[in-house]
Amino acid sequence: MADTPTSVQQQQVGFAPQLAPYGEAVLGGAAKAVEAPYQSYADWARKQGLSGDQVAQFTDLQKQAFAGAGNLGYDPYSTAAAQGLQSLSGQQFDQAAAQQYMNPYMQSVVDIQKREAERQSGIQGTQQQAGATSSGALGGSRDAIMRAERERNLGQQMGDIQAQGSQAAFTNAQNQFNTQRQMGLQGYAALGSQGQNLYGQNLSNLNLKGLMGTQQQQQGQNLLDVGMQNYTNEQNYPYKQIGFMSDIVRGAPMSNLGTNVYQAPPSLISQGLGAAAALYGATKKAGGGRIRAGLADLALSRM
Repeated sequence: MADTPTSVQQQQVGFAPQLAPYGEAVLGGAAKAVEAPYQSYADWARKQGLSGDQVAQFTDLQKQAFAGAGNLGYDPYSTAAAQGLQSLSGQQFDQAAAQQYMNPYMQSVVDIQKREAERQSGIQGTQQQAGATSSGALGGSRDAIMRAERERNLGQQMGDIQAQGSQAAFTNAQNQFNTQRQMGLQGYAALGSQGQNLYGQNLSNLNLKGLMGTQQQQQGQNLLDVGMQNYTNEQNYPYKQIGFMSDIVRGAPMSNLGTNVYQAPPSLISQGLGAAAALYGATKKAGGGRIRAGLADLALSRM
């Protein structure tokens, strides 16, 4: 049978009395912080007079840039220039173009020249007949030859006048066609260049609006980030304070609060052994018989 301890010693160690209130304050503050209800950033921001947004919205300049970019298409001036250049490139100076560009008064001028040639030929004929009459050769072969030659010359002159007039009118029409076509090419090229310039200016304006709007949005995001950081700091502040106090309290030295010693009472077996030993001793002193001593020994042996 194992021996029963006769005493128990308990050593109590804890904070010194001067530090105990601070330890209790740390535990109380932690309990209060844990019990605090959750507060979202949006709720906190509205109490501070803020919008509660966490992402900056698009600015007006960005919206204008987006709308302008959505409306971008083919430049109307460039489109008109391309269509005009295409139409001019397919034009050729043919008979229809010559009739279109030929001076409508050309034939009138030619007819006047023809009439003048006829008049001059008539004058020459009259003079020729007068000469023949004075020489008595009127109606002769020489006169006939001279009239025939004059008529031939008149016909050739009339043909030359018509051909030269037509050629001059054709050349003038061709020159006018080429001049107008060249002017058209230059005009459409200038129109296309102007259209490209305007398109580039519009695009540059949209890019500038987008750039400035992005900077405005970034500044707005910076303000929101500051608000969210302030919210985080405010939420974490009680826990940081509790942690700071906890570190100080835990780093403070502990003190011995006292020692308690508990004496265990005697057991029934111990009491029986004591009684038997006393009986045995009394028997020997009284010179008792062996029977009593044997009974005492028996009692001891059974315990």
